[in-house]
Amino acid sequence: MKKVVKLKDFMVDFKETELFNINDCVLSGFFLEEEKSEFIDLLNEFFDREVEDREIVLDDLDKDNGFLYKLMCEWNEKDFIVKHELGCLWYEYSLEDFFRDTFGIEKGSEDIGFNLFEVDDIDKKLYGDDF
Repeated sequence: MKKVVKLKDFMVDFKETELFNINDCVLSGFFLEEEKSEFIDLLNEFFDREVEDREIVLDDLDKDNGFLYKLMCEWNEKDFIVKHELGCLWYEYSLEDFFRDTFGIEKGSEDIGFNLFEVDDIDKKLYGDDF
């Protein structure tokens, strides 16, 4: 049976993960305690948006037109995210790594990520068919 994950599922999961880790961000020095509310407001504003009520498909990860690809690029370009180095643009962890970890099928790791697509298929969407 194919696993079904909707766009809203991703939005809720990402936001909840960030909220769960917010105190670690303060302790790690990414931002100050006083800036927590600004980050929470940004998360709420960005990830509580209305999205189409549909299943996530591989094309959502496409580097040129994918909904989730464009969404996460927009997130990573937010001033607060850039200023506090909270995105996928540093520490040798890319947006592509994030998509493989979040949506890639890991044998025996059904409890980690959404396990929707083969990693080779994700890479083709991110890097092109010649990858």
